[in-house]
Amino acid sequence: MADIRPFRALRYNTATETLSAVICPPYDVISPQREASLLAHDLHNFIRIEYAKTLPGDDESCNRYTRALAHLQEWLRDEVLKQDEKPAYYLHEHTYSYGGEKVVRRGLFARVRLEEWDKMVVRPHERTMAGPKKDRIKLIGTLEADTSPVFGLYQDDGGSVGSVLNQVSQWPEAIEFSGEPGEYHRLWVITDLEAVAAIQRAFIDKPVYIADGHHRYESSLAYRNERLALDPKLSADAAVNFVMMSLTDMADPGLLILPTHRLIKGLPKNLLYILPERLAEYFNVESLDSIGESWNKVKDLMKESSSRFFIYGLNGKEFLSLTVKDQTKVERFMPSGHTATYRGMDVSLVDHVVLEDILGMNPMDEERIAYDHDLDSTVARVNSGEFQFAFILKPVKPETIKDISDAKDRMPRKSTYFYPKLPSGIVVYRLRD
Repeated sequence: MADIRPFRALRYNTATETLSAVICPPYDVISPQREASLLAHDLHNFIRIEYAKTLPGDDESCNRYTRALAHLQEWLRDEVLKQDEKPAYYLHEHTYSYGGEKVVRRGLFARVRLEEWDKMVVRPHERTMAGPKKDRIKLIGTLEADTSPVFGLYQDDGGSVGSVLNQVSQWPEAIEFSGEPGEYHRLWVITDLEAVAAIQRAFIDKPVYIADGHHRYESSLAYRNERLALDPKLSADAAVNFVMMSLTDMADPGLLILPTHRLIKGLPKNLLYILPERLAEYFNVESLDSIGESWNKVKDLMKESSSRFFIYGLNGKEFLSLTVKDQTKVERFMPSGHTATYRGMDVSLVDHVVLEDILGMNPMDEERIAYDHDLDSTVARVNSGEFQFAFILKPVKPETIKDISDAKDRMPRKSTYFYPKLPSGIVVYRLRD
């Protein structure tokens, strides 16, 4: 189904550049402190292209996008970046640590033909916001390049893709470099004609599911449509008809999806007082006692597949476990047009039943709601008094993403967090033929 092809990537010249010094996180997770650190670290750090600084006095002719273009042109001229001579797939092994264990996630950099959502060739699972797309469209149009990959998933039930990648991973020509603290990367450039053909054949009947990077995908699609409107005779194989993606098997043992816990502040005392009683109208509420006694039990319950979420800090250092009493009773709070999978998700119950109905809040009220992907950190932020309490959610499983996407549904905002984020700067896709 998906048209997945090799491409001639722009890559750092490893004869002159140290990759560990020049790659950077994707634009949407770079904090101001990390930005300053990356800018000071190396004159050729990719942040200067991926997320160039906004400066006072910027205008249409001089701004963050034109500065990114100037760096790109300079680095190409000085051969800091070079374009590969042959089209290639790029096998990427991303090693990281989580929970005290070393984990490896495998991805394949490729260019994927852009398709409108209704064709169900590339399938989303969440909605996007307009602001981030405007930024990415401007960057793509100015640079004529995809600077960071969309993270996609596929099912490899027959193992056809995996068998080829297993062979490639035995090749000795890997490029090895470190990344963020505790992270390590290996990259293989696949130009062998038999391997390239085998990978293309293996993807013929597979849709692609977007894991992370919905904004980047929709920005690329919008830019393609702009170009097509200007030139209706644009070749179907023109570079702008494709987007750079990193593709990972849904069954990859290194695929880690973290939950997005909700931390709450700014609620009046009277609302906090009646909250336990209101919760009991819709949920079975079980106290798991103090944090020391219940910590392991919470972590065990978070592994189960049934609908269950937790609240921490409503009654001191106590965890509450909540399950639905009567599904028909909570159904009336769910937005119309959503699937049973959506209606049964923990995040849907929290957003629509508790936040919207019981607390009268907008689930996107970021003045009173913060998000954290780490359980220890979430608990600590409540204990410190920064937040009044927190909703602790279970991680979403890959099969839930597939079910939602296959049904043309979308999850609530901030339902998934894929860890770790793919770095930017390993490969760049140029939208020039």
